[in-house]
Amino acid sequence: MKHSYIAFLCIALFSCSKEYVTNEYYVNQEDVYNNKYYTTILTSQQEITEDIRPPYLKSGDSVAIFAASNKVTKSEMEAGKRVLESWGLKIREADNLYNADGRYAGTVEERTDGLQSLIDNPNIHAIIAARGGYGSTQIIDKIDFTPLKNNPKWFVGYSDVTAFHIALNNMGIESIHGAMARNLSDEDSAETLRRALFGERKNLTIDTNDNCIEGEASGRLVGGNLSLIYSMGGTIFDLNAKNAILFIEDTGEANYAIDRMLTNLKLSGKLNAVKGIVVGDFTNMNQGSDLPIEQIIIDKVKDLGIPVMYGVKCGHDTKNLALYLGRPVTLKVTPSKATVIFDDEE
Repeated sequence: MKHSYIAFLCIALFSCSKEYVTNEYYVNQEDVYNNKYYTTILTSQQEITEDIRPPYLKSGDSVAIFAASNKVTKSEMEAGKRVLESWGLKIREADNLYNADGRYAGTVEERTDGLQSLIDNPNIHAIIAARGGYGSTQIIDKIDFTPLKNNPKWFVGYSDVTAFHIALNNMGIESIHGAMARNLSDEDSAETLRRALFGERKNLTIDTNDNCIEGEASGRLVGGNLSLIYSMGGTIFDLNAKNAILFIEDTGEANYAIDRMLTNLKLSGKLNAVKGIVVGDFTNMNQGSDLPIEQIIIDKVKDLGIPVMYGVKCGHDTKNLALYLGRPVTLKVTPSKATVIFDDEE
């Protein structure tokens, strides 16, 4: 019995060893990964060259407020509506705007129908989110965005709205990452949104800091909330960042979770496919025993050989400056200034 067991063990070990040495992945894992699988990942997405720019707004145009995520109350919308009206805009509201279904602004069907009706309405010129939260991914596969190819209109928001930005930008349609109807109280945030909507937003500039990496690159500006980019990976709404400038921001995450997300983007080939990176606010983070968030981010991107603009006031902080997403831009990082140029005619 003892000899039989030893013989069985030897056969098993030999079989495992034979399988191991004849499997190219295990023989030279790093070489195969870099030269085979990694190359496949990097070439799986084609660069988006189409640029569909919605018409800029003018006084008298209609802007609609939609709610695809968390519920809101009428009182929460009043201040934001007054700001939009002060710009000479007419306000429309999604049918489900004040609905409630648990945490959400209505059922999946109500939220889907509410947003779809605004997309289909040719008399609405821009659609701004009421707020973020969670819920956009529940309805995104039920929304038909194709009418926006022929009748584009500005989509505005951040946070959970990132899912819609990805869908639109992947179609070549520009959108605006900026303040939502519930948080237009900050004057700078509101003014940059107004300028973006009316075609007056030309660039975004900050003083260069120690976390910036010098260089210059051009490409479509894409991205948004890192958690949403991460969660959409591997789906039909996976962000196409091929030869793009990637913008990221987030809030309320553990520092190690940001490391996990960025590691995913790196191993999937997404970080290696971009030409530059713009880092917004990472607010209310939980460091615990982790490294500082700045170190985590820079460690993941410093070896890419691309310019990095770090510390723009875009994201979940009080000041949330507007960005055009899906637009071809130029990123310039010099020893003194870091700039995203939205309009090369400037």
